[in-house]
Amino acid sequence: MAILLVLLGSAYLLIVAPVLDLYSQREALLDDRRMLAPRLSAAAEGLPALRAQVAQLRTAASASRITLDGASDAIASASLQSRMEELAKSTGATIGSTEALAAENRSGYRQIGLHIKASGAYDAVVKLLEAIEKGSPPLVLSNLTIRSMTRPLGPAAAARLDAEFEVYGFRSTEASANAKQ
Repeated sequence: MAILLVLLGSAYLLIVAPVLDLYSQREALLDDRRMLAPRLSAAAEGLPALRAQVAQLRTAASASRITLDGASDAIASASLQSRMEELAKSTGATIGSTEALAAENRSGYRQIGLHIKASGAYDAVVKLLEAIEKGSPPLVLSNLTIRSMTRPLGPAAAARLDAEFEVYGFRSTEASANAKQ
């Protein structure tokens, strides 16, 4: 009788217990898949709308400029300088001096930069910085220094600012490769 109980216990531990364990693992896997199925079907239903949105964003991105125009660094720098002068004129700020910075390679693009000294009324300088930040193609402001030039001449005295900053734009290196061909 003891040998029969040992054999039955061994059979249970070697055959029945692993089968029951495998069954419980498979049942847990099926439960996970049942919970995941509604989420996947909801994601699949939203896929056409997401694809349409991606196509719309790609169309908008291809229509907007992201790089400076110009077949060379000098032309792109001159284009950037004239753009800065236009922005300053439209905001009422005055550009005192502009200095071209050395162009650098940045991951398939050439970084074109200018060191600019501008001045004007508080609102004009702030609008200039805002126009640079929001413009197209996108530009990067760096090393911004602002000094107040307010002179207390009475209650009507307007705050004047002197701003000194670097502005960077990017030119595609493909443009220069196409121009050489």
